[in-house]
Amino acid sequence: MIDEQILDEILPVPDREELKNSIVQELKDEGFRISNFNSGGIFYTLLMIVIQIRIELVKLLRKVLNNVFLSHAEDVWLELKAADFSKKRKQPTKTKGYVTLERDAPGDAVKIAKGDIFKTEQDINGEELRFLAVEDTVLQKDSLSQKVLVLAEKEGAKYNVPPGQINKSLTHIEGIDRIFNDSDWLVQEGSDLEDIESLRDRTLNSWAELSTMPIADKYKNVCEGVEGVLFVKVDDMHPRGQGTIDIIVTSTAGAATQDLLDKVEAQAVTIKGPYDNLLVKSSEIVEQDFDIVIYIAEDASDEGVKEKGEAIITDLMKIRKDRELNRLYLDDIRYALKSGIQVYKKSDIISPADDVILSNDKVIMLGLLNITVERV
Repeated sequence: MIDEQILDEILPVPDREELKNSIVQELKDEGFRISNFNSGGIFYTLLMIVIQIRIELVKLLRKVLNNVFLSHAEDVWLELKAADFSKKRKQPTKTKGYVTLERDAPGDAVKIAKGDIFKTEQDINGEELRFLAVEDTVLQKDSLSQKVLVLAEKEGAKYNVPPGQINKSLTHIEGIDRIFNDSDWLVQEGSDLEDIESLRDRTLNSWAELSTMPIADKYKNVCEGVEGVLFVKVDDMHPRGQGTIDIIVTSTAGAATQDLLDKVEAQAVTIKGPYDNLLVKSSEIVEQDFDIVIYIAEDASDEGVKEKGEAIITDLMKIRKDRELNRLYLDDIRYALKSGIQVYKKSDIISPADDVILSNDKVIMLGLLNITVERV
């Protein structure tokens, strides 16, 4: 938003009373025949309508002026400005991956029909995430396991769930003992509608794309335009020898799938320098276990406190644009717990024992979570 002081200098909003008095004085000076300018009179009412129209018109012009500039444009105005730079807002996508079905003993063939629904457990807010089988699949006779390709019910990064979260079937599948998604279950990351500030940054960085030879910012801006990409870090300091460039991709799920890396590489190749040796790779995932003791008031009920704490830590560790993905501070953990739990008094964070600071090519994700509730 353009600073209010600047807007007041360019397009000041007139004061209603001052404007009325000024107009009335001008009319009197011109010998206007109507002399009743008192409140409640017909001419007074008409005059105030005209004044209000002028004030609203100035406010509209201030808003238009604010949205003329890329640095200040808002919402759809920014999308219109971004189009002038050949940039479009990245649209939301659906998560796609494999759910594994297992049984303990061989048996008859089991058919999983297209459209069968697998889901997560309900969270503390009663929400469950559903995934639909995209094709007919058969667990062959005497086979013990089978992977089923599933697609998220809706778009969104929240469907990029950690391993082991998809563990239920909406319909009973005879003979199946376990349902789960393993560590490399993702085929395509789901993503949310691009944040408006992210679009602004990409559009402002379009100037880097004008360079004759590709520079780090040019690679970064082009590669971050791929749907499903959250961040791109470009290491152009010859990481593998003279002329080598590493493009490190962080997806909306943390680690980038091979499908996403292929898409990023295809974009990078379009601007590749004649002597550049490119390597497109995923950020490295580092799982962080949590062991926390939450202390509550002596006379407070502990009902739901453990579940609330688990939900808070899970949300804190979600992959998102405004989180420092390679840093984890103990003070942030305590602040989140104190803000979200009404009866919270203090906490002992056993693991991690200290702040976690990693290099820029690493992403800290939630590992095992153990929360104990005690009274002070």
